[in-house]
Amino acid sequence: MPRAAPLPPDERRAALIAATEPLLEQFGRDVSTKRIAEAAGVAEGTIFRVFPTKEALVDAVCEQVFDVERAEADLRRIDLELDLESRLCEVVVVMQERLRRIFALFHALRLERKHSGKHEDFRARQHADNQRLNESIAALLAPDRDRLRIPLLEAANLLRTLTLAMTHPMFSGPRRHEPREIVDLALYGITSRPAVPTTEHSTGPAAC
Repeated sequence: MPRAAPLPPDERRAALIAATEPLLEQFGRDVSTKRIAEAAGVAEGTIFRVFPTKEALVDAVCEQVFDVERAEADLRRIDLELDLESRLCEVVVVMQERLRRIFALFHALRLERKHSGKHEDFRARQHADNQRLNESIAALLAPDRDRLRIPLLEAANLLRTLTLAMTHPMFSGPRRHEPREIVDLALYGITSRPAVPTTEHSTGPAAC
């Protein structure tokens, strides 16, 4: 197999992390450095010129998957000119991809055991990351703040939490909920609006 051309250290590190993530999802911690090297198109020894051990590479993958900056950057790229429903569907797409990667690593690596001794630190970081995501989502809701009946950050937190609940199979079951379903539920609830009575003198909607 042809070897990849030399890359600057940061790019080589990023390439190894990118090649390793799907292998960890498939094989867990048992994945060999030989398999990783083949996927990355490098010699096996190249891995150890970038990472001191395979475990250090695994830790780097986990750090990147949990890093909230990627999701924040993806959220910033959403076009504010889109209508509210389309904008929020894009938000859910970003959040579901982040959750998919996190769930996959938790399942493959049993990360809950690894973090059990640092529970408070992990929870504190999770809380801070959620706050950052809420702020990014709130910025995307801001153009339509007049349509909302709750504050922006509360609305953002509701959408993020609902996305989690309707994406995690433990909560939502085996059926995958599409972004439009999640957005419809967040914006309009679970009931149909009652029919609006009309009179012979009025054909418009009744006042609330």
